[in-house]
Amino acid sequence: MSDIKDFSIYSSKYQNSLLAIVRFELTGLYGRVFLNKKPRLTEALNLLHIGCGRNKFEGWINADFYQGLRFWKKYPSEQPDWMLDLRYPLNCGSNVWDGVFSEHTLEHLYPTQALNLLKELYRTMKPKTWLRIGVPDLRKYVDYYNGRVPHRSFLKWETGCEAIRSLTQNWLHLSVWDITLLSRFLKEAGFANIQEVEHKQGSDPRLLMDSKDRQWETVYVEAQKA
Repeated sequence: MSDIKDFSIYSSKYQNSLLAIVRFELTGLYGRVFLNKKPRLTEALNLLHIGCGRNKFEGWINADFYQGLRFWKKYPSEQPDWMLDLRYPLNCGSNVWDGVFSEHTLEHLYPTQALNLLKELYRTMKPKTWLRIGVPDLRKYVDYYNGRVPHRSFLKWETGCEAIRSLTQNWLHLSVWDITLLSRFLKEAGFANIQEVEHKQGSDPRLLMDSKDRQWETVYVEAQKA
């Protein structure tokens, strides 16, 4: 976990800048033009991990945003198997994934972008397969704002207002989610059998890759392609 000072209301660690925005957009443009390759699928099992960061799953196709060469020279083993820009259609055929897992990724997209991504995941998943999503749970933050402490990790913030500000403005978050809104988006994308599930519990055991470090603030939802 980051140093407690990173969560202070006075911390500037997560402030964005014009230079950072320009660098991000140029990286995305370069990636879409020169690095927009299709994933290397197998004839057996193809499980997709969306937004992997440095947490790659063995035997999965780990996908994340295009990264500069400097990062991967420093961490060569952590390069994604499939680099992409989730704001755009997936460069992938239909009905190829045997399951999809995503944790703390959807909140980095605007709602319209998130819906388009869910529709793309629906298109590229095989029928009857499962999607498992974990996102920061607005309900837990509101509980803390209202004086209840869902987990002791919330005590890193002195007030509920600071926690809400952190959720909505740190880490380049562009949207907030709870079970109601996420279920609505999944339904609009075409998914069925949508339900909230507990940490490390779900319909497809292969997708139970939830991080223990993120459990305290996360809502987990699973949905099935009809």
